[in-house]
Amino acid sequence: MGWIIALSIILALFLLLCCSAAVRLEYFGEIRVKISYLCFTIVKFPAVKKKNKRKDKKAKKALKAADSAAIVLSDEKSGASEKGTSEKSSPSKPNKKMSAGKTDKKVAFTDYLEIAKLALDSLGKPLKKLLRRTRIYDLRINIVCGGENAAKAAMNFGKTNILVGNALGWIDNYFTLKPAEEIHIDADFQSEETTAEASCLIKMSLFTALAFLFTLFFRAVRYYK
Repeated sequence: MGWIIALSIILALFLLLCCSAAVRLEYFGEIRVKISYLCFTIVKFPAVKKKNKRKDKKAKKALKAADSAAIVLSDEKSGASEKGTSEKSSPSKPNKKMSAGKTDKKVAFTDYLEIAKLALDSLGKPLKKLLRRTRIYDLRINIVCGGENAAKAAMNFGKTNILVGNALGWIDNYFTLKPAEEIHIDADFQSEETTAEASCLIKMSLFTALAFLFTLFFRAVRYYK
């Protein structure tokens, strides 16, 4: 029975690692990010604020108490400043031990930076594999180009098409880009502003991310030694 439980735990962990974490990116006048795993939301930006009347009342009371305390402290400081004007403050001497400790910390920090640079320089192939195994789904782009006049609106329309085409080519070169759901670029000759909306879903398995992290860790240890 023990080996059956152990095998079931290992199989469950393997299945969890094979599942993908999803990142939903949206831009509708502001950037929205949602990171989820399975049916659980891990990070959501901007966070949803819940209204709580009791907390609002407590916050108001705390603000009032802070204001009254600040008034009392200002009165005490004014009395103390009158007494302190007659006394002269002696200049403080620099501490040699503290300065020496700071230089040691700076040297150690630069060493760690050099180790990190060497490890990152050797991560060309693992990083390419990580990016290639990152999949982008449900890509939607909706841009309406405007300008001060019809000529500038037409120029903005052409520039936007070139930029979007180059960006999609660059993304497809490094990531696994699935066919886009909607890419719509239009020109509005009666508007002076350019509006843009975009969204996509990015997925990557935890097994791929852990493999990359282990590779980074072991290479950093090797360069450190």
